[in-house]
Amino acid sequence: MDRQSGAVDWELIVGRDLIPHLLSGGRPRGVYRPADVTWLPDGAHPAIVESIGHVGLEDLLVVPAAAWPAGPRRSLYSPQCIAAIGERGVGLWAQALPAPGIRVQLPFGEIAAIEHHATGSRRLLVVTGPAVRLLVRYDANGQPVVDAWTRRLRQHAAAVPAPVPPHPDSRARHGSRERHGSIDPRSLLLARGDAVVSAGWRSRAGCGECLVGLTSRELVIAESLRDRHRPWSMSARMLYVPRGSIEDAVVRSKTLLMRSAGAELRVALRSRRVATVASSWLSWVLSDHGRLGSAGPPRAR
Repeated sequence: MDRQSGAVDWELIVGRDLIPHLLSGGRPRGVYRPADVTWLPDGAHPAIVESIGHVGLEDLLVVPAAAWPAGPRRSLYSPQCIAAIGERGVGLWAQALPAPGIRVQLPFGEIAAIEHHATGSRRLLVVTGPAVRLLVRYDANGQPVVDAWTRRLRQHAAAVPAPVPPHPDSRARHGSRERHGSIDPRSLLLARGDAVVSAGWRSRAGCGECLVGLTSRELVIAESLRDRHRPWSMSARMLYVPRGSIEDAVVRSKTLLMRSAGAELRVALRSRRVATVASSWLSWVLSDHGRLGSAGPPRAR
């Protein structure tokens, strides 16, 4: 799916013949929110509260154990996990060997990026911090539940709105479909009253598109790309970077390099024009104009 998708320390790469024993209960249900904490495995709720503080039911995301192909006769086994948004940050409890427990905890101020990856029916949610990654695998039928949970996390990570730079192209400001393809820039907004400037490209052959949006709270990058060798296979990525976490940004060729909350992020935008525009916006964000709220034109870098 993506270089992000390699097994993490609470997952196992095993022979495919072991999967029926690891998933002995049959085909598991999809991702869900529990109706009560008694739905959670023994010890999970106390461990989560101790790690990140009080959590509401709407802040819990239960991801059942699952197996995913990992090459000939091998599978990646992901144990049951619970992603949680608490008073002090986000955390992940995993029912993994050698003992279940909290595997990731990340304060909201240390969230560098939140990402969704999709290939076919496979989905991947990644929350990146300076030294840790919270990673959740799920099937496409769980997308609405994960999207709602992710939106709550984005609101915690990017809580303070800030101004956006003026955009010289009114078509891009209002999200022209001819410019941005199927992605509506207004869908990137977290709250009513937020603003967005955006720029994008779309392949004439319909092989891919990209939208970069700077909102009052986040830098958002939406990408989709069709495999030239397997035209039926489409991959997609959504990247959310809290504006307050961005520390530095530069463009090299068509690639945007950012430092966010101490983590290094690398995004191939496949368009020199879009990369240059994104760089100028981030230069503005990192200036006093973007941080203190005074108006001013974006500067190229």
